[in-house]
This record gives sequence, structure tokens and C-alpha cells, in this order.
Amino acid sequence: MRKLLNLTGISALIVVATLAISVFLAVDSQPRVKRDISITPEQIARAKNILDTHRYQVRPGTSATIRIQADDLDNALNYLAHHIGHGHAKISMQRKSAQIELSLPIHTNTAKRYINLQATLTESNNLPQLGSIKIGNLHIPDFLTHFFIEKLLSWAQAASPDARAGLDAFRKLQFYPHEAAISYFWNGWNIDKTSYTPVSLPLFDQQTLKRLLHYHHFLNKQNLGHTSATIPLSELLTLIMQETARHPSQENIREEFRAAILVAAFHVVQFPLRLVIPEAASWPDPVHIKVTLDGRNDLAMHFMASAAITAYADTTLSDAIGLYKELEDSRSGSGFSFNDLIADRAGTRFAEKAIASQDSARRMRNIILAGIRDTDLIPHWTDLPEHLSETTFKARFGSTDSPQYHNMMNQIEQRIAALKWLH
Repeated sequence: MRKLLNLTGISALIVVATLAISVFLAVDSQPRVKRDISITPEQIARAKNILDTHRYQVRPGTSATIRIQADDLDNALNYLAHHIGHGHAKISMQRKSAQIELSLPIHTNTAKRYINLQATLTESNNLPQLGSIKIGNLHIPDFLTHFFIEKLLSWAQAASPDARAGLDAFRKLQFYPHEAAISYFWNGWNIDKTSYTPVSLPLFDQQTLKRLLHYHHFLNKQNLGHTSATIPLSELLTLIMQETARHPSQENIREEFRAAILVAAFHVVQFPLRLVIPEAASWPDPVHIKVTLDGRNDLAMHFMASAAITAYADTTLSDAIGLYKELEDSRSGSGFSFNDLIADRAGTRFAEKAIASQDSARRMRNIILAGIRDTDLIPHWTDLPEHLSETTFKARFGSTDSPQYHNMMNQIEQRIAALKWLH
């Protein structure tokens, strides 16, 4: 018996020592990937073109290939690493393979440490093979990698109809030095289209969904009496902030504020929640109302759309989407508008400030409840150039990299910085 206990103790010691050595080898003191986060309007345009091609040109029963530029894939991976884990990533491709590097920070009791991962993706007849994984100085055997990937794919297919449809459609991923090509055969979603929503991933937990539904019902009830009227955005925000103070779970002010921003954005833009939130398929559409910011409906839409993106993504994505929209308008729409951009930036800064912390959310709510007007949300904008065609924009500002353009954006930032809720 004593020998058995001794053997068990030695085995446990070996396991603990092995784990300790593994952690020591896997964790580094410095990140091996460190770079800026970059999303450009051109990248937004290319991503939109890919989505539009799939939605409008690829029919069930046909094959298609998506081609993604190497720089776009590299920047997208870096953005996701930063947004999800406050880290950095990069991917470099050559013919038939790609190398991925990822650095994620972890916090210990003594100092910030980093998980540095390196891996290789190699073309195969179906899904690419993941191998040569190295975490810090620890090499992961390929058989372990293949085992966990197999289990992960099985879980994804069982958990999500969209994941199952996507994996069934997938044919091959090919790597080239300057692009990646994804080939697939599209059979359709095979889902009841009357109840189908484009996204079926669990984007929100149950507590968040309850918040969103509560504020959605609240605004619908409030707006029923205003269907033929115009409501200032400051009034709408005041109403929903008053409700956050009454909500039973309002102790988490930051999350209440975040949910209120998202619901208010859907009501201002008049966009059905089910198109983004799959669990909202049975929720009623927003009651049709016209919300204005300093007298203009389009400014209210820009402000709230940017605020919602910032609240649930970040300012990098919000700014890139806003600038892409204006460049697109200069080519074929209402024209490039610095008025829209000042509303975008004001909405972005509003949400950024509101959700920075519990204290910041509480302070912002108190400012709104004390009484605000639309001019407290957006600074003076009527003297800014708008409705600029692409030709006129280039003649006056050259490009979005020119000193003239940056001077104009600096003026906008200075005006927003003077708003009282930023101090």
C-alpha cells in the first residue's frame, strides 16, 4: 500500500512538473507580433463586394470561388486578434501553404506575459491541414492538433446550421503569394426562408437578449404615439436612459447603456433586429418613426449607427465604415459629406466614452438625464462641405491622405472634443 501511495505521489509530481515546464515553455515575456491595426475604406469595399457577389450572383446548385487579397486577409486576421483578445496577428502566404503568427497578452500576478503561436496551413483535397504548431518554445504534436480540430468541427456542425451548411459547401482553400481562393458548391441554406435569418450564431447571451428585448418593447410602446411626428435624438436617448435607471438589472450600467445604444440605433435606422440578432426573429419590427439630429434624419442615422458599431465592435471599424460610405456616396450617391462624418465621429466618441467603464457609463447617463439637446450631441456642422461628387472631392481635397483632408478632419475632431460630455 505504501509503495502504491509513493508511486501515485511520484506520478502526480511528474504530471505537475510536466505542466509547469509546458507553461514555462509556452509563455513569453514579449510579443513576437506587434503591429498597427488598419482597416481602410478600400478593404471595406472589397469585403462588401464579396458579400454582394455571394448574395446576388451565386445561386443554389452552382459552384463559385471567392478570392481574397493577401493584404486584406492579413489585416482582417490582425483586426480580429486585436478585437477579440487585444493581441496581434499576421499571415504570410506562398503557393500551397500559409504561415500564421499570433501574439495574445495574458495577465499574471507579477507582469504581463504573452502567448506566441506559430502554425502552418497546408492545402489538401478538402479542408486545409493545420500543423507545425508552436506555442512559445513548446511544439504541439500534429496528432494532438488533428484530434482537437476534428472534435471542434464536429461540435460546430452540431451546434450551428450555418456552420454545417458552410462546411458542406466548402470544396477547397488554395494559397498563392498574393491571394487566397476559397472554392465552394452552394446548395442553399435548406432552411425555412420565412423564419431564416442571415446570422444564426449565438451573438448575445440570454441576459443581454433580455435587456435588448426589454428596451425594444419599451421604445415601441413609447413610439406608438409618435408615428406621424418627428422626435429629436436627444429626446429618444433621454427616454431610453430613464428606462435604464428603472430596469431591474440596472446595477450593470455599462451593459445597460450598451444595450440601449444598440436598440436605439435599430429604431433610428428602422432596421429589423432579426437581420442581425437571430434570436429576435419573433420580435416585432421597430415602430416607424422619424428621428432627427439637429433637424436632420440622416445625421441621426449616422450618429446612432456609428455608436452601435463602436459599442459592440470598436472605433477602428466604425471609422472605416463611415469613411467608406462617404467615398461611395461621392461616386454614385448623394455625394461626400463632412456633415455625415462629423455625425459618425460624434456617435463613435459618444459610445466610446459611454462604455469605457461603469463610472463613465453612470456619468454619461447622468448628463443625459439632467437634460440635453441635440446640439449637445453634435457640434456646429452647417458650414462643412457636403454633396461633393468624386470629381469635386478630388479637386478640393485630393485624397483621404492629403493635408487638406487631414486639416478638415482635425477641425471636426476639435469641435467634437469641445462637447461637454467629453469633459
